[in-house]
This record gives sequence, C-alpha cells and structure tokens, in this order.
Amino acid sequence: MLPTLASLARHPALGLRPLTAGDRLDVPVRWAHVSELADPVPYLEGGELLLTTGLKVPLDDPRATGEYVRRLRAAGVVGLGFGPGIHHPTTPPGLVAACRDEGLPLLEVPRPTPFIAISKTVSAVLAAEQYRTTTAGFAAQRELTRAASGPDGARGVLARLAGRLDGWAALHDLSGAPVAVAPPWAERRAARLGGEVRRLAGRAAPSSAVLDAGPGTGSDGTGDRRGPRDPEERGAGAVEP
Repeated sequence: MLPTLASLARHPALGLRPLTAGDRLDVPVRWAHVSELADPVPYLEGGELLLTTGLKVPLDDPRATGEYVRRLRAAGVVGLGFGPGIHHPTTPPGLVAACRDEGLPLLEVPRPTPFIAISKTVSAVLAAEQYRTTTAGFAAQRELTRAASGPDGARGVLARLAGRLDGWAALHDLSGAPVAVAPPWAERRAARLGGEVRRLAGRAAPSSAVLDAGPGTGSDGTGDRRGPRDPEERGAGAVEP
C-alpha cells in the first residue's frame, strides 16, 4: 500500500498539520520532492508531495501565488508541504487561500521536522510496498509452478490463478474454444470470448488485450475500460498454442 497524505499527517514523528483540503488526504504519494524553484513543474512527474520554504516564490503576491499553485495542481502534485520559520515566519495566508481555492492539500511542516525526514518516511513505505509486491509475486509463481506439475495440470493452474485474481481464468485453443475454465460457473463467459481470443492469437507473441467480459464487450476487443462491475467479470485468459 502506497503512503498517503493522511498517513503522513498521522505520523507522530513528522508532526505535519493539514491546512487545506483535509477531506482529500487519502491520495497516494509516489514521492516527496524538495524544490525552491518558482516553477518546479519541468522536474516533476506527478504524484509528488512537494516540499518548499518559499524561497523563490513571491508569496506576497496573490496573483503569482495563485499561478504557482495552479501549475502544481496541473502537474499532478498531490500535496504541498510548506516549512515556515526559514524565509517566512508563518505559512503565508495567501498560500493557504490559493491552495484552498485550487483544492490542493497544504501541509504545514513544523520547524523541527527536516524535509529529509519526510522523504525518508515516504521512501521507506515505498520500499516496503515494493518488497511486499515482489514477495507476493514470487509466492504466486511458486504456487502456480507446483500446480502445473501436479496431477490436475492446466486446470490446477487455472484454479490457483482464479483464486489469486478473485475472479475466473480460462485457457483457450487457437480456434477460440475454451479448453479449461475455473471456476466452472465462468464457462459461459469464457465461451463468449472466442472471437477475441482468435484475434489475439493472430498477433505476434507476447500479446494481450483489455476488455469487458460482460454483455457489453466491444467488437474491437477493448470493451468498457471502467472496470468490472461484479466478481464474475474479473477474469484472465490464455491461448494454447
């Protein structure tokens, strides 16, 4: 699980104080970046908590402050952490107003909290999440390998895969006919994908497609990208050469 502004605000060692958009703190933070540039946008990727003391930003100018906050918002910055006590004795009211107007969460960083402490906290949570994801991937790989070498063969693999997906899985031959499906209730859904499987089989390997396995599957195979509407619509398929 990625760190969020809310989890950082709750961290007892950081002491961050939300000043605006307190109802929008459950947004993931993909990195904590320090910048004193008046326009840090060229150096951002989106998803950052930007940390600044306002060294280069004319925070006494409402128009410039508003433009600064709008640029950050448009660049995908998820939150602004402001450290008073260096260049500004307190968090400037104009910055608070601009962040409130733009809906950008503003967190006040207390003077005793160094910016690097925030960066280290975010980095540690991201590293833990990467480790968890990698470990889970290896565990799934071992589970599927054992199933493949077991007496049930492909059906055993599909059953384990469907369990991992919390949905269903199917193996099709090149004609688009289902060879094996798990769980059994998904057979009808798998059968409806015959045309898409044949189209996919005609591509160079490896190939994949994203589609809605429900009644509204589009003829181009992309379907409705809004996501599954119920557990029965979450599935995975493979083509048997």
